Amino acid sequence: MSLRREKVSLDDRDLLRICYLYYKEEKTQEEISSIFGLSRFKVNRLLKEARSSGLVTIQINDPLEKLAEMETKLANEFGLKEAIVVRINRFSEKPPVEQIGEAGAQYLTRIINGYKVLGVSWGWTLYYVVKNVKPVEAKNLTVVQISGGLGTIEGTDTSSLTLMLSQKVGGTAYVIQAPVIVRDRVIKDTLLKEGRIREALTKAREADLAILGIGVVSRDGGLWRSGFLNEKDEIRLKKAGAVGAICGRFYNIDGEKCSNEVDDRIIGLSLDELRRIKHKIGIAMGPEKVHAIFGALRGGLLNVLITDESTAERVLAEP
Repeated sequence: MSLRREKVSLDDRDLLRICYLYYKEEKTQEEISSIFGLSRFKVNRLLKEARSSGLVTIQINDPLEKLAEMETKLANEFGLKEAIVVRINRFSEKPPVEQIGEAGAQYLTRIINGYKVLGVSWGWTLYYVVKNVKPVEAKNLTVVQISGGLGTIEGTDTSSLTLMLSQKVGGTAYVIQAPVIVRDRVIKDTLLKEGRIREALTKAREADLAILGIGVVSRDGGLWRSGFLNEKDEIRLKKAGAVGAICGRFYNIDGEKCSNEVDDRIIGLSLDELRRIKHKIGIAMGPEKVHAIFGALRGGLLNVLITDESTAERVLAEP
């Protein structure tokens, strides 16, 4: 007379063999139950016990797992809605900045519906975002310039990007027909009395979504290359602790305004007004921008970051 299945005695070696047969030999639970004289229910329970006890561990060898881990760390550390870390394909014909821009375009297209006013800043990264946005019908969306322009003709200026993006999303465009930095406060106050400029800035303050480039305090920055800053400005800004800029507004490592005379000559949203925008997407990469990105994150100037793997690692390593 045969023994009942459930009374079969098993030792640790049997349990190890069951796990080996199931995970390595890919035997079914039915086949294993026949080999050991156990019910399928018992085999299933033993396999679960083996995992919970650590006898069996499952490792996912996903090449993108590291990126997901960094995205989670960035979001948790800085209280972000989302972080997107891009692994740059060095063999691609597209430059790294365009690969980041593509990720930004995909994200923007995914979340754009439901927003009323989209604010736009400037820069090469944002140029590639706008370039790669697929035409989409965003209902009742206004696209607005949120600072004065650089006056460049290479397609990276905020007025050009605002118009290009509004055409792609079927939105109404508002541009600020003024430079981002003027010579003195008198000129600024005069320009702010102009109806079109005042109207565009009023609309910019209604933005509930924004795509933002992140600038640096050096001669590599757009403000310097466009002739708005000189060597004396750079020295003053660095003495004030400036590490980065958004829409021409300079801030320190804590994301706080750097008190300097340049700020008094800027036409555009202030840092506090930028903070009040509900959904702020910062898109930037490169070792020269690590401190600028870190300061923007720490100061609550962004709640979404899109960057590359190397930059993300450096930002997370900041003290």
